Amino acid sequence: MPYCSNCGVELDDSVAACPLCSTPIQKFDALTRKPEDSPYPQHIIDPEDAYRLSKAERRRIGVELLTLAVALASAALLLVDLLSDASLGWSRYAVASVVFGWIVSVTPIVLYGRIKAALSIMAAAVIAFLLVLDGMDGQMEWSLTLGTPIAMTTFMIAAATAEIMVTRRIKGINLLGIGALGLSVFLIALESILRIGLGTSIRPYWSIVAALALVSVAVFLFYLHGRVLRGADLRKIFRL
Repeated sequence: MPYCSNCGVELDDSVAACPLCSTPIQKFDALTRKPEDSPYPQHIIDPEDAYRLSKAERRRIGVELLTLAVALASAALLLVDLLSDASLGWSRYAVASVVFGWIVSVTPIVLYGRIKAALSIMAAAVIAFLLVLDGMDGQMEWSLTLGTPIAMTTFMIAAATAEIMVTRRIKGINLLGIGALGLSVFLIALESILRIGLGTSIRPYWSIVAALALVSVAVFLFYLHGRVLRGADLRKIFRL
């Protein structure tokens, strides 16, 4: 039972003040109240939290919106072509291009964090797109001899260059040097593919000149990064 802190009289639990001296009686249960008994929430509740989406949910919604947009655009293209010409002509190329754009856009979202898998699917999509475009007229002319080899070469050289940059932890201006070397290899391969596809001499010509220029640029960039940008004295380098 509570006691009056002023006169020491024993009081009843329901008494708020001492009947003798009118001293307010302090309730000990108010001091020992548990946090869950508090009339106020322990944490501030933001009503906007219910509308905030996680990254996975945002990616899923993005894929759904892109898919819906592609479906509507494809349907509109086909409908306009049918109404104007009563047959499917130019709309096939347009729809194929729209679907290809959808694949290229959706693949990195769906395969978020899996770069190699995304690049593989995108490379396959490029090759399939070229084959579809070439085969719509009933003949396979340029896709097998030029389009597909060029696309495969581009992705292979780009993937190899990126792998070297990542595994070797290349930084700074050396990235430009590695890119120049990769571009030089691509130009030689490109001219070789073009010459084979056109039935001319396989030996490259102009690509060798361009590759030598790019190699010279790459060597200069490597030298610039290794000597100048690391604090070397230009007067000592060039003996001025």
